[in-house]
Amino acid sequence: MKKITLILVAILLGIAFISCDDTTTDPIVEEELGNLQVNSTPAGATITLNGETDAAWKTPFLFAARDVGTYEITLQLEGFVDTTFSVDIVKDQTTTVNVTMMPVVTYFSTPVRIWETTGTTVEQPSGLDLSSGNAYGTSDADNRGNIDLYYFSSSDGSTFLVQSAHLNSNMTRQTFFKVGSSTDLQDGVDSPREDGTWGDSMSDRETNYVFLYDADGHYSKLKIINFGGGTGPGDPSWVEVSWIYNTVTDNILF
Repeated sequence: MKKITLILVAILLGIAFISCDDTTTDPIVEEELGNLQVNSTPAGATITLNGETDAAWKTPFLFAARDVGTYEITLQLEGFVDTTFSVDIVKDQTTTVNVTMMPVVTYFSTPVRIWETTGTTVEQPSGLDLSSGNAYGTSDADNRGNIDLYYFSSSDGSTFLVQSAHLNSNMTRQTFFKVGSSTDLQDGVDSPREDGTWGDSMSDRETNYVFLYDADGHYSKLKIINFGGGTGPGDPSWVEVSWIYNTVTDNILF
């Protein structure tokens, strides 16, 4: 009986020793991380990353030590179109994205008619406000301060021009003109920057669109869509124009 007891004790001690000697641990999982640098032109756009945002997340911004994978990003900036895209963060690398924000533009697709300045009535306005799309008479004291351009005609009927408002003694706003190389108003071509080569008028029979730069520093693309009238007394000449107005100051993108 004593031998059996000793054997049982030995077995129990062996089991205890084996249990105490078990040093097996879970394997270490290495994190897979990378960086993401987000830049925009112009800077200052708010960043939304996979549906989350933070007041500090404004371009340019570096997201450091992020899990690898595909992320959806949305950039938002007042006056510009929201931009959404996907980007991959790669292990041990810095992925850099550079985004040019497109400005909000207003397309005045319905042509606005303006009449020549000679032989017209109050109901036949000659001036145009590019930002609102409204036509006003050049002698309209309440609204002539808004006019950017007007349809000029000489009293002898020898000259017809769409020209800058400041060339009329009633108005002050100066608009610059640069004839483009296409007839397609929505061709996506950006405006050149206004410089000393720009003029202050365009022919009333110009077939290409024309870039405009107004007194508030906004660029537009304008095209004469149609013209008519001018057959004689009581039937003044007119032109109809459509244009795209860039709502962001000093921005040339279209």
